[in-house]
Amino acid sequence: MLALLAALALFRLGDVPLLGPDEPRYARVAAEMHRRGDWVTPTLQGRPWLEKPALYYWLAGAAFSVLGETEAAARLPSVLAALVMAGATALFGARLFGTAAGLQAGFVLATALLPFPYARAASMDMLVAAGITVCTGLVGLRVLGIAGPLAAAAAGAAAGLAVLAKGPLGLLLPLLVLVSFAAVRRDGAALKRGVTAGAVLAFLVVAAPWYGAILHAQGRAFVDVFLLDHNVARFTSTVHRHPGPPYYYLPILLIGLFPWTGLLAPALASLRWRAPRDLFVLCWLAAPLLFLSAAGSKLPGYVLPCLAPLALLLGRAAAASVAPAGPRLRAAGVAAAALAAAGGAGTLLLRARGDPAWLALVPLTGWTAVVAGAALWRSARDPGGTLAVLRVGGAGLLLLLAFAAPPVLEARESGRSLFVAAQGREVLAFGAWRTAWMAGYWYNDGRVREVGSLDAVAAEARGGSVLVLAGPAQQRELERAPGLRVRRLARGPRANVLLRVEALSASGA
Repeated sequence: MLALLAALALFRLGDVPLLGPDEPRYARVAAEMHRRGDWVTPTLQGRPWLEKPALYYWLAGAAFSVLGETEAAARLPSVLAALVMAGATALFGARLFGTAAGLQAGFVLATALLPFPYARAASMDMLVAAGITVCTGLVGLRVLGIAGPLAAAAAGAAAGLAVLAKGPLGLLLPLLVLVSFAAVRRDGAALKRGVTAGAVLAFLVVAAPWYGAILHAQGRAFVDVFLLDHNVARFTSTVHRHPGPPYYYLPILLIGLFPWTGLLAPALASLRWRAPRDLFVLCWLAAPLLFLSAAGSKLPGYVLPCLAPLALLLGRAAAASVAPAGPRLRAAGVAAAALAAAGGAGTLLLRARGDPAWLALVPLTGWTAVVAGAALWRSARDPGGTLAVLRVGGAGLLLLLAFAAPPVLEARESGRSLFVAAQGREVLAFGAWRTAWMAGYWYNDGRVREVGSLDAVAAEARGGSVLVLAGPAQQRELERAPGLRVRRLARGPRANVLLRVEALSASGA
C-alpha cells in the first residue's frame, strides 16, 4: 500500500510547475532559509515572513540539499507526510478493528481523490494533517486502553510537529476530539490518560524551542502576524477572502473520497454508537469537522485531518464486506456511477463553453465510467473483486491525473512562462493576478516587486526600460499612457502579460 502511494505521489512530481500564489512563496521562503542557514526566522525577499511556522521550510531545505532547488524537492515534504498519514491510519485501523480493516483504510487514503493533490503540493496542509492524525490516533489507542503510557508521550511529540507545521490547530483539533469523547462518555479519567505529564513535556520539547526563538527574534510582530492575523482572524472572519457556507466540506468529502464514496452507507450503518472504539472514531470525525465548518475561512485542504477517521470507517466496512454475512457493496458501485456521470457532464459542459481543458478530461471521464461499471457489475456477487476494482480504479485515476494535469495546470494556475523572457531581470507587478506574478518568487529567483500605480511604473521607466507584469486592464492603461513605449514579451494565464516598458525620453525619442 505504501509503495503504491509513493509511486503515485512521486510520479512526474516535478513536471507540474509551482501553482497558485502559495507554492512559489513557500518554496522561496524555504530556499532563502536554506541559503542563509538561519533556521529560526523565515524570510521572503530578505524580509521576515511570519505567516507560517518553520517545519515545512526545514524539510524542504533538507530536500534542496539533496536534490537541488527543484519543484520535486519543494514538494517532497508533502509526499513523506502522505506516507506517514496513510501508514499511521492503517496501523490505527489494525489496532482498533483488525488487520484487514486497517489495510483497507490505508488503501482508501492511498487511492482517494482528495489527498492526492495535497500529497504533491509545496504546502503545509499534508504535514499538519499527518501530525494531527498521528497525535489523535495515539491518543485514541491510549484512552481506549489499547496502548500504554508511552503512546500519550508520542502523541504529544506528534502534536508538537503539527504545531510546527501550521500552528495552534495542530494541538487544538486532537484536544477537541479527546474532550468531546470524554464528555460523551462522561469519563473524566480519559482526559488524564490522554493528557499526561509525559505528553506535555514531549510537546514542549518539540515545539517550544522554535516558538521561543522566533518570539525572541521578532517579538510582537510574530504575535500580530502569525497568531492574530493568520490564526484567530482566519477562524473568526473572512478577512483572507476564503468564505464558505456551513456545509462547505460535505460535498468536498463526498467527491474527494471517490472511488470509495459508496462505502459510506455501509460504514455508517455498521456504527455501534455505544462501543467505545466506534465512539472515539466518530468524535475524531465530528469534532474537527464541526469546528472547521464553523470557521469563517474555508479551503478544501483544511478538511484533510477528517480523512483518517473516515478511512477507518470505510476500511472496516470494506473488510466486513468480504465476510459471508457482510454488507453488500452495490451502493459503492452506484455512487461511483453517479460521480462518473457527474464528471462526464462536467466534461461536456467545458466542451460546450469552448474550454480546451475538456480534451484532457476525456480519458479521466472514460476511466471513471469503466471503473463505475465494473464496480456496479461485481458488487452484487463478488465483494472482494469489487474492492480490487476500486483500488485499481482509484490508482488508475490518480495516474491519469498525473499525466493530464501538468499542461492544464501550467496554462491556468502558473505564471512560470511569464518569467522565461525576464532572464533574471527584476519584474514589476502592476495589477497582475497574484498567481501570475508571485510565480516570480521561484521562477525569477525572487526578483519581482509589486507596484500600485501607473505613476510608479512611469517613474521606474524614466531610469531605463523596465519589465512589467500586468493584468489586461493595466496593459491597456500602460499602452494609452503618454510618454511610454510598451512591447509585449510573453502572455500568461488570465491574459496577464509581461511587458517591456520604457520612457520615450529615455529611449532618445
